[in-house]
Amino acid sequence: MYDYILNSDDTITAISTPEGIGAISIIRISGKKSIKIINKIFYNKKKNKYNFTNIGIIKNKNNIIDQVIVIIFKKPNSYTGENLVEIFCHGSIYIQKTIIKIIINNGARLAKNGEFTCRAFLNKKITLLQAESVLDIINSENKIYHKIAINNLLYGKLSNYILKIEKKILNILSYIEISLDFTEEDIYINKKKIYNNILYIEKKIKLLVKSFSINSLIKEGFYISIIGPVNSGKSTLMNALIKEEKSIISNIPGTTRDVVEGKIVIKNFNFFLFDTAGIRKSKYIIENIGIKKTFKKIKESNIIFYVFDFLLLKNIKYFKKKIKKYYNLFLKKKVILIANKIDKKKKYIYKIKYIKINKKKIKIIFISAKNKIGLHKIKKFLKKQIPNKNIKENNLINNIRHYEELRNVFKLIKKVKKDFKQKISLELISIDLRESISCLYKLNGKSFDNNYILNNIFSKFCIGK
Repeated sequence: MYDYILNSDDTITAISTPEGIGAISIIRISGKKSIKIINKIFYNKKKNKYNFTNIGIIKNKNNIIDQVIVIIFKKPNSYTGENLVEIFCHGSIYIQKTIIKIIINNGARLAKNGEFTCRAFLNKKITLLQAESVLDIINSENKIYHKIAINNLLYGKLSNYILKIEKKILNILSYIEISLDFTEEDIYINKKKIYNNILYIEKKIKLLVKSFSINSLIKEGFYISIIGPVNSGKSTLMNALIKEEKSIISNIPGTTRDVVEGKIVIKNFNFFLFDTAGIRKSKYIIENIGIKKTFKKIKESNIIFYVFDFLLLKNIKYFKKKIKKYYNLFLKKKVILIANKIDKKKKYIYKIKYIKINKKKIKIIFISAKNKIGLHKIKKFLKKQIPNKNIKENNLINNIRHYEELRNVFKLIKKVKKDFKQKISLELISIDLRESISCLYKLNGKSFDNNYILNNIFSKFCIGK
């Protein structure tokens, strides 16, 4: 737990760059003794300046360890809000470890995961939402995800968005408190204004909650289940798309008995492919376990590729009947029907573009996975699934903790709206409003009962951040 951080008298140190050999490595020191420690081990011909690059050498007694650049930040004008030193040394593992050892020997201790950013939060340099966006910036793999994280860190857009909602709820509470405290006085309470504020809050929270599913795709990527009958070419398609022989290909039905995973990247967005066991009735226990895993993976996926032998389309009625079995699985998913093995009959004319099942139009793409014909059509389909780059980044959340708290707020505000319309006691309404503010406070770390929130967030960071 992060109990020790609340008493932040310790001076901490860590390597902030990735482990291993590199041209340059950055070592941080933060805390009361930072400047004292650097003055003991860093030798410079000129007097050290704050917020300036100082060039000199790190020495251990009479041994020169490295020529380095040192930047000294005096509190509160630093990342952590404490005295902070950054040492830019050569990226030798020996040099990094030796400098860290010298710093520790002079009164610092090794930092824990995320402790530098946690101190920035505790010293009110950033909000908790901004602290979490630091991790999002580090993990960003595409332009939209990066822009959302930058907006939340540098401009505090999500924090400000939440703050406006907090103020609205506090205003409503103040109205209610006045009416409860001065029941015998002739005080006019504008109930219409209160109700309009409740509607405004509900709308704003709903936008954030709904945005989570979109932003999860931006952050984590798309999950695609490749399903279909045995020997339809699912494994061949998987290997062709990821350009790697990952799935076992065989003419023996039921070869794939577990879920095989692969990945393709389109426009910096991740598409995770899952080659699944062929769907059929089987007398083999192991194959049936694989088929159960197939249905589980379908539920977890955003997109389904249903692969089949294109010759089945000769009897459309039979094919539709076969597909209808899986209709309930397709309901909330993006689905394409992949008619495979067109190399069998080259003169066949492919006029069918869609199949209608229970009013749902499902696109058909004709391919030969074996000969890599038509794969560009699949990739074109996937490109269309990438979220629009013009999404309003400040209205997005990408963190399960944020989502859960905001969903709780949304439920409470919906209840408040209903109770207000039904003229339920204002005292009871105020309880739900207070609870909703408590949830919003947790988002920005303003109010929490236990340190589990901090522990959960900052333990995910690398040690030097």
